[in-house]
Amino acid sequence: MPNRVVDGRYRLGQQLGAGAMGTVWEAFDLRLERTVAVKIVGDAAVRRDPRARERFEREAKLLAGLSSPFIVTVHDVGEGTLGPGAALGGPDEELDRHPFLYLVMERLRGRSLEQVLAGDLPPLGEVARWGEQVCLGLSVAHESGVVHRDLKPANVMVGPDGLARVLDFGIAAVLAESADHARLTSTGVVVGTPAYMSPEQIEGGTVGPRSDLYAAGCVLYALVTGSPPFHGPSLYQLLRQQMESEAPPPSALRPGLPAGWDALILSLLDKRPAARPGSAAEVAERLRELSLLGAGGVGAAGGGTGTVLAPYQPTRVDVDPRAVLLAACPRPGGGRLPLATGQRMRLADVLPGAQAFTVGLDWQAPGAPGDGSGPEVDVDASAFVVGANGRVLSDGHFVFYNNPEPPGVGVTLGGDDPEALFRVDLARLPEAVERIVFALSVDEGQARGQELSAVGLLHTRLLDREGGTELLCYGFPSGPRGSAGLTLGELVREEDGWWFSAVSRSFAGGLAELAEVHGVAVD
Repeated sequence: MPNRVVDGRYRLGQQLGAGAMGTVWEAFDLRLERTVAVKIVGDAAVRRDPRARERFEREAKLLAGLSSPFIVTVHDVGEGTLGPGAALGGPDEELDRHPFLYLVMERLRGRSLEQVLAGDLPPLGEVARWGEQVCLGLSVAHESGVVHRDLKPANVMVGPDGLARVLDFGIAAVLAESADHARLTSTGVVVGTPAYMSPEQIEGGTVGPRSDLYAAGCVLYALVTGSPPFHGPSLYQLLRQQMESEAPPPSALRPGLPAGWDALILSLLDKRPAARPGSAAEVAERLRELSLLGAGGVGAAGGGTGTVLAPYQPTRVDVDPRAVLLAACPRPGGGRLPLATGQRMRLADVLPGAQAFTVGLDWQAPGAPGDGSGPEVDVDASAFVVGANGRVLSDGHFVFYNNPEPPGVGVTLGGDDPEALFRVDLARLPEAVERIVFALSVDEGQARGQELSAVGLLHTRLLDREGGTELLCYGFPSGPRGSAGLTLGELVREEDGWWFSAVSRSFAGGLAELAEVHGVAVD
């Protein structure tokens, strides 16, 4: 219908979803010529309550000021109407005749955690990464005075880039502040989602950042076990369970779950807000630690050499606990795009048409001459050109400073410490190549008890062919404890071209273990 244009600017397309607060539509911004998502508030209690309308606008302005890759971006807010003769359809015909509140957001694509839960249990590494990202988003919001109030799997989207983003910040607060709130709750309509709602929110008490942490605990519980901690047969029983019952440890439902998961999730589910972790940032840090300590298998802390090792698998990669979004990769002049752990970027989007480019690894090691910072740490860079089985095509496809380059590898190493430059020519790569894994290690220093935790500012950077323009940046503020080797991003061949994947795994055994995992014979 041509007149389905909100405020003369947003032309509505397909409906993306519907909930208690209204409907979400894909729309086209006629002014800026971009695709967006428009949330239209359909709740009559909100539309006719001036206080709720003011709260809606206030919350939207706060959201628009939040800057985080883990929170959906808010572009606009308003009270508007459709064009003459237009109709949204559906049960609420008032929206076709009266002004309504709307919120304009970035159009996200991907799947919600609710959709994830409809399938198999996700690997713990992914749960830790998503949970960390959600908590980093919550931390930014809480520092700005914004509480979500309705965090649940349906409100977290995982995009094609691998990032988890939180939706609908503050929307539940609008309904909670409407004049009809008491009437609604007295008739059984709960502001929030009962299976993920904190006891204090159910009781109508003070709702704050730790209420969101309780909800985050419920979400983590569901991702780890397959269902939320409480699921009574009726709304009344469910609410009573949230207020009075203790959830069984997640490990009771998922045998073999590392103990750290039980400790973190149960602390988040404490009925007393003051007994929960102090902040979302603290929870994010604990999830980083769990992503390594609870991983097991390839590259787990304490693995060492001399062990039968399986191939490195990118789809089950364990996020390094020190990995963070680098809000400011040190680069003069700017221009780089920092990536968060788990994020992916198609090379054609940042380097159109290029078949040859440079990948630079750099770091800041202590012990530089005359700096007095302690013993020198020797760091080596390497690359593994691997096939579908995760192993190098030959020993020559292990690109290292003392390994001669065979013809047709397509990856060469140049540059001097503390920077290693890998020249990549995609046209020269054998068809069997599926990934190029980049790594750092302290092979010689390992014998002296040195590890990568002594090394700071570890980065992998995607550069143009000449190495002068930085396009992507991924890295850590410091290396992981207990590890002498670390993969630091990889290039992956997909059906639609090559991608850079910001993933990492630490190896206690240093270069020897890195090489063995990737199929290089170790003497």
